[in-house]
Amino acid sequence: MVRPLLLLPVLCLFAAGSSTAQTARQAATHQTVDWRGAGGSLFADPPPAPHDGEGPDAAVLELARLTAPEQPFGLAIAEAAERHGLDPKLLHALVIVESAYRAEACSPVGACGLTQLMPGTAADLGVTDRFDPLENLRGGADYLARQMLRFGDVRLALAAYNSGPDRVARLGRIPNITETQNYVVAVVDCYLALTAGRGVRSSRECAAPEPPL
Repeated sequence: MVRPLLLLPVLCLFAAGSSTAQTARQAATHQTVDWRGAGGSLFADPPPAPHDGEGPDAAVLELARLTAPEQPFGLAIAEAAERHGLDPKLLHALVIVESAYRAEACSPVGACGLTQLMPGTAADLGVTDRFDPLENLRGGADYLARQMLRFGDVRLALAAYNSGPDRVARLGRIPNITETQNYVVAVVDCYLALTAGRGVRSSRECAAPEPPL
């Protein structure tokens, strides 16, 4: 026969345990948990309130997108570059350095037109009128693409365009010619300026601008 009095201690212990668990749950419910130590402020800070397009933070919601600058002979250069698989910005950069977009330009050694083709080079490329912008651009793009394929390097290709492919192939590097070295730097600078969305017309405008104070 079970004595009822023996159940009293057990019931008391059960009641005490239930009270302790309930107290712990209540404390956990009202406790403020700081999750920043686990994952940074992403978990602790509330999401930003939506903006109505006004105020200093409105620009944060706008998509950052570069706009291609409008350059002279844009369609003709795009067509010539596409024809030979070149980046149009690279062909623009070459034209900027070679002639500053002056179709009638001629150098002291006889290179003429937008891409400054020599008479013999123009004849080899099938260019009959070096002063015709379309013909000249197609010839210059063809010649540059040939150097890119031959050397597999933009800087070496530009050096070959300026000082001749045979010299670059013989040396295996950009020649120690000040004009050629400056030429390569100038074309690359113009390409980078165009890539950054800056409109440029001459090589003087292609150098990196001074950083704002």
